[in-house]
Amino acid sequence: MWPLKRKKAEKPPQTPYLFKKSGFFSTIEGRVFSGWDTSSHSIDYYLKEDLTKLRARSRALARKNTYGKRFVDIMKSNIVGPNGVQVSAQRMMSNGKPDNRSNIAVEAAFKDWSNKHCDFYGRACFADLQNIAIGCAVQDGEFLFEKVYAGKYGFQLKAIDPELLDTQKNTRTKAGEIRLGVEYNSQGIIVRYWFREKNADGDYQASKTYSIKAGRIVHCFVPLYPDQSRGLPWTHAALEATKHLEKYQEGAIVNARASANTFSVIKSAQGDAYTGDEDAGNGNTFSNVEPGSIVDIGSREMVNIDPAYPHQMFDAFIKTNLRSIASGWGISYHSLSNDLEGVNYSSIRAGVLEDRELFKTYQNWFIRCFISAVFEEWVFHAYTNGKIILPGGRHVDGMPSSYAAASFQPRRWSWVDPQKDGTANQLSINERLKSRTQIMREQGDDPDAVWAEIAKENELMKSLGVQPTEAPEKTQVQAEE
Repeated sequence: MWPLKRKKAEKPPQTPYLFKKSGFFSTIEGRVFSGWDTSSHSIDYYLKEDLTKLRARSRALARKNTYGKRFVDIMKSNIVGPNGVQVSAQRMMSNGKPDNRSNIAVEAAFKDWSNKHCDFYGRACFADLQNIAIGCAVQDGEFLFEKVYAGKYGFQLKAIDPELLDTQKNTRTKAGEIRLGVEYNSQGIIVRYWFREKNADGDYQASKTYSIKAGRIVHCFVPLYPDQSRGLPWTHAALEATKHLEKYQEGAIVNARASANTFSVIKSAQGDAYTGDEDAGNGNTFSNVEPGSIVDIGSREMVNIDPAYPHQMFDAFIKTNLRSIASGWGISYHSLSNDLEGVNYSSIRAGVLEDRELFKTYQNWFIRCFISAVFEEWVFHAYTNGKIILPGGRHVDGMPSSYAAASFQPRRWSWVDPQKDGTANQLSINERLKSRTQIMREQGDDPDAVWAEIAKENELMKSLGVQPTEAPEKTQVQAEE
C-alpha cells in the first residue's frame, strides 16, 4: 500500500502587525501603526515646508489664546525679568586687582547706552529689546537684530521681524548655497542673510528681496539639530493640543450659554410650518431668544430645549489637556494654568525648582548668543568714539578688548519662605560652601553695589551719631569653628 500522506500542521494565526520580526517594537509596521513616519530628512527640509505655517499658528496662539499669551509672558518674565540682564564690568589691572575706576566708567556708559541710545528707532531701552527678542524666540523660534553703526556711541540695534527672513529663498550659488534665506559659502559658514521687502500696507509677501552681510546681523535660536538654519517656535510641540482644547472650550461655552438660555417651543403635530410673525421680517430665529421665553411654531406639543451642559467631566478634561500642553512647552502645569488647587509646599517647590532650571538654561543661552556679543561690540565702538570717561573727564586707555571683560547677571527669584532660605544661606556661609558674594548674585544683586551701599550707609549713620545694628553674638559652636 502507498504510504498515507501526512496532513501539514496548520500555522497558528498571527497578529496583523507581527508579520515581520523586528529587533525593536517601535520599528514594526502594520495596520495598527499606519501613518507613523518611517523616513527622516534634515531639519531644514521640514522647515522649508512647515516653518511659515508653524510661525503663523504660533503667533495666532499668542494673540488669541489665553494659555499661549500666558506662556509668552512666563518666558519673558523669567528669562529677562523686570530689568533685563545686568552687566558688571570686570577689567583687571596688571597687578591682578580689579580696575574699579575703569569698571565704574564702563558701567556708567553702558547704562546710558542701554537707557537712551541702544535702539535705532529711539523707542526702546535695552531691557525692552531683550523682551522683544524672547517674545520672538517663543513665537517664531528665533530673533534678529541688525547692527547699525550710528548714534552717540557709534553702535545701535535695529529689531527685524523674523517673518522678513525669506524662507522660500532656497538655491545653489557659485560659492555655496542659500537655505531658508541664509546664505552659506562652500565651507558652510554663513555669509549673508536674504530678506523680503515690506510694502506700504505692511504686507510681508512682497516679491522683492535684499541681502545684508552676516557680520551685521545678530541671528539667535536654540539649536536642536546639526546644520540647522532657522529656529523652531518654542510652542510647536503643543500647537495641535492647544487648538483642540481651544475648540473644546469654545463648544462648551456655546452649549453652556444655550443651556442657560433655556426656552420652549410649541410644535405642531400636523407639521404646520411656522413662517414668523408679520413684524419679524425674515422670521424669528432661536439664536437670540430671551431666557424663559416660549416661541410659537404650531399649536399642539411643547418641547423643552435644554442642552444640559457643561458636562461633569469638563474640569478633569481641561486639566488633563493642560498638563499635556505644559509638558510640551517644558513648564509645570500650575505655572501655565494658575491653578494652585491641591498644591502643597513640597509639590509646588519641586515644580518651581524644575521650572527655574529650565529658565536658567534659556538665560545662559540668551547671554551667550546675544547679551555678551552685543556688549563686546558696544565696548569696541564706545572706546573708539571716546565715550568711556573716567572720573575727572579723562578717556580710558589701553586695549579695547580689555574692557570687554564682564559678568552677566540675569534675574533670580526669591522663595516663598525667606526665613528658611536665610537660614540655609547662613549655614552655607558658616560651612564655607558659599560666599556672601555668590549668594548676592543668586538673588540678582550686584555684590559691589551692595557692599558700597552698606559702607555708605555705615558712614552716614556714624556722621549722624547713630550706632549701626550689631550682628548677633556667635554661639559657642560657631566661635570654636
